[in-house]
Amino acid sequence: MILTKLKEYADKQMQEDLPPTMYGQTKIGWMIDLAADGSFEGCISWKGDTKETKRGKPTIAPHVGRTVGVKPKLLADTGEYVLGIGRPDSKPERVAECHQQFKALVEQCAAATQEPTVQAIAQFLRSWNPQQDRSQLRPDFDPSEVVTFRVNGVIPADAKAELLSIQDFWANYTAGGEAEATKEKSPIMTCLVTGELLPVEKRLPFLVKGLWGGQPSGTALVSANAPPFTSYGLQNSLTSPISRDAAERFTKALNHLIAGANSRINVGATTYVFWTREQTEFNPFSFLANPDPQAIKNLLESPFTAQQAHGVQANDFYALALSASAARAVVRDWIETTVPSVESNLKQWFQAQKIVDAYGELAKPLSVYVLAASVYRDATKEMLPAVPTVLMSVALSGGRLPDDLLARLVRRNRVERDVTYPRAALIKLVLTTQNQNEMTEMQTLNPTPKLEECDRAAYHCGRLLAQLESIQKAAIGKVNASLTDRYYGAASSAPANALLP
Repeated sequence: MILTKLKEYADKQMQEDLPPTMYGQTKIGWMIDLAADGSFEGCISWKGDTKETKRGKPTIAPHVGRTVGVKPKLLADTGEYVLGIGRPDSKPERVAECHQQFKALVEQCAAATQEPTVQAIAQFLRSWNPQQDRSQLRPDFDPSEVVTFRVNGVIPADAKAELLSIQDFWANYTAGGEAEATKEKSPIMTCLVTGELLPVEKRLPFLVKGLWGGQPSGTALVSANAPPFTSYGLQNSLTSPISRDAAERFTKALNHLIAGANSRINVGATTYVFWTREQTEFNPFSFLANPDPQAIKNLLESPFTAQQAHGVQANDFYALALSASAARAVVRDWIETTVPSVESNLKQWFQAQKIVDAYGELAKPLSVYVLAASVYRDATKEMLPAVPTVLMSVALSGGRLPDDLLARLVRRNRVERDVTYPRAALIKLVLTTQNQNEMTEMQTLNPTPKLEECDRAAYHCGRLLAQLESIQKAAIGKVNASLTDRYYGAASSAPANALLP
């Protein structure tokens, strides 16, 4: 379901942003300038001084997934493939094989497309000798970085050049349509995303980029590279058969969402993305990431009613929570609801956390990260995905916060001997979502609340502890540790032991 909805998003809302088939972003570090006849005119660096351009200029160019095998990328690849120049630790025979296959691919593209720029590159490669001609390159040339060509000002590898014949050739080649394109044909299976009988990929062609803690090259959303992960003798991605087009589209859609500032929120090591069936200006993450008091006020006062949540015309809403475990992407949560329902749940979420501060003033609303961080001593080192995931889930789709979260908060208060505002707000959120009490109006103290019989004991225990502290203060004045400091945790978790004689 997740992958299907991501593909639908790519098909419907990303047509203008979707790169050509089997094109992806790569960083071009070196540009070789050629004349129309393929003669060498120079080699320049495309690297910059910023973090984004340190390894080269980001460019949409032909892409192919590869692991340990030799598999060239069309027109733009590392120096080992393009020029046959190896790194100091590279095996010469492997470098030679990489270069030979790259040259063969360019020749095949030139013959199939008759594109003059590709023919010029093919002519250059026929005359290029890695050992003799390396001196034409700059002394700081790094063969581990990506190299491509510019012919009379045109970069045929760049999707912006809009050379459709090259794009069509690459799409057909990577699908196995060209002769000798693949040594082993892809098996025909039912694609889990489209439900159609199609050739499926043994390894998905694109990786998920941008997850905190994941490998720089990306993380795999579908993978089985060890015996415990295999099923019925199927290895790699064949355990979840997916066609190339579907795999490319849902991965590109996910990377697009992760890269977008308005469709992503990071809470600790967990990344959340959202999208809707139809485009909308409503952005729930703007409320949860950095809530603006006026925006929250407008949300709470809007004339929206919960009865609209499941209308037949309601816009569908999807949210996905991901984290990285080395080379794999881990799905933490999946939410499928409607935009009106999310808006209604957000109203309840911010209403439930409203509480006065230490000075009696209504404090500003808190972000999900601040609430989650209040549970830990050092959130930057200790925060696990479970806490922010459950907070995001309840904020967007409703439900109740778990009892163990309340226990964590009480323990944190007891250890620190302090009840911070974020922890107080989160405690109120837990109790409100569990419907233990009507706690949405706590701006003023009510000494005689209308409580059910089962709730009175807890209320009276809290009032008793407050009275005992006031007696202590009247009797001996200021102390280093008051009765509340010493006994709040015990009174909360085991009131009978703490309060009964």
